Amino acid sequence: MKRVLLATVAALAFVVPAKADLVLEAAIFADLGATGFGNAPRLLNLQNNGSEAGGTFYTGTPGDLGTSLATQIGVQTGFFTGLPPGTVCTNNATCNNQPQIETDKSAVYRVSQLGWTTGQSVGIGLDTNETGSNAALTFNSLVLTIWNSDATKSISFSGSQPVNIPLALLNLQHGNGNSVFDIGLGAAQKAQFDAFELANGGPGNTFASLSASFGTGLPGQVCPSAGSLAGFASPGGCFASTDGQESFLAFVQPVPGPIAGAGIPGLIMAAGGMFGLNRFRRKRRVA
Repeated sequence: MKRVLLATVAALAFVVPAKADLVLEAAIFADLGATGFGNAPRLLNLQNNGSEAGGTFYTGTPGDLGTSLATQIGVQTGFFTGLPPGTVCTNNATCNNQPQIETDKSAVYRVSQLGWTTGQSVGIGLDTNETGSNAALTFNSLVLTIWNSDATKSISFSGSQPVNIPLALLNLQHGNGNSVFDIGLGAAQKAQFDAFELANGGPGNTFASLSASFGTGLPGQVCPSAGSLAGFASPGGCFASTDGQESFLAFVQPVPGPIAGAGIPGLIMAAGGMFGLNRFRRKRRVA
């Protein structure tokens, strides 16, 4: 079983936000094949009962391209648990698996290593696997941040309000790493991404980090109202995570044709203040 997208704050306190949008692509899902953890860049994994909140940040020290990818990632990646800016943590015990600290699960990559040559190519796939879930999952936040080489400037793309992903929609997503919710940049934000890249040395000199939160009991949490997502009724209230793993991976848009069962119209409807999944806001950070 699997789940979807939304958002909240910026990732580190020294940056100042402005705005933009991420979009859930019209096909809803992307079939990436049997990628597995080793075959697609994993940006973030979270796993905890009740609530999940944490992310990565770029340390400001680029990894040496002459070393292994795992070594590069180790140098580039910092971790925090909780909502941004969170508490810096260094292992699965101190992070409480929020995020999971393995280079094949939560990592900061050079943008070029993700294949994101332009804003058009930015793809984030969400794969969820809640264990024993019999209800919706509350998706509170998602923030993608692109950093310059010394971490003095960054641009972030995030959402504005939480949403509940109904069980019926979650069940349409197939096994881990195969079918993922397909998130990309909006038209205007593709241009903003491209402008940031041009001003900061291009994809080989910029770095991508991610943070997210799910579940209930988070500080300042707002519970979504009942509404509809992609034609499925979405309940009101807040719904806990159930120790399943939420994974975000990077891929290159566009992905070949939608999978069977994903022919849901790209209409994501909001009701009573619920966040429409096709709208995400960006925050821009400048030192």
